[in-house]
Amino acid sequence: MRAMCEDISNPISISEVASRCRLSLYYFVRAFTNTVGIAPYAWFVQQRIVCAKHLLANTALPLAQVALECGFSDQAHFTKAFAKASGLTPAKWRRCQICAT
Repeated sequence: MRAMCEDISNPISISEVASRCRLSLYYFVRAFTNTVGIAPYAWFVQQRIVCAKHLLANTALPLAQVALECGFSDQAHFTKAFAKASGLTPAKWRRCQICAT
C-alpha cells in the first residue's frame, strides 16, 4: 500500500505494484481484495478522493489543479469519480465545507 500512495499525483499501475510484490497480477488482485475488502483500483480511487477532500477543504486551488494533484487525468474524470463517491460534485462539496465553518 505504501508504494501505491508514495506519489498520489503520479499513480503507479496495479500491475507494477503486483510486480514489486513479486506476485502475478491475478493473485495480487485476489489477495488485496480479500485483505482490504475492495479491489485495488477502487482503493486507489478512494485514496484520491481523500486527498481531494483535504485539498478542497484546506486550499483555494482550482478544481482542475486538485484533480491533477490527486492523480486524476482531468477535471471531468475527477468530478465524475468524486460525485460517485460522495454524492456531490467537488464544487458543491467545497461550498458545503465553507458554509459549515
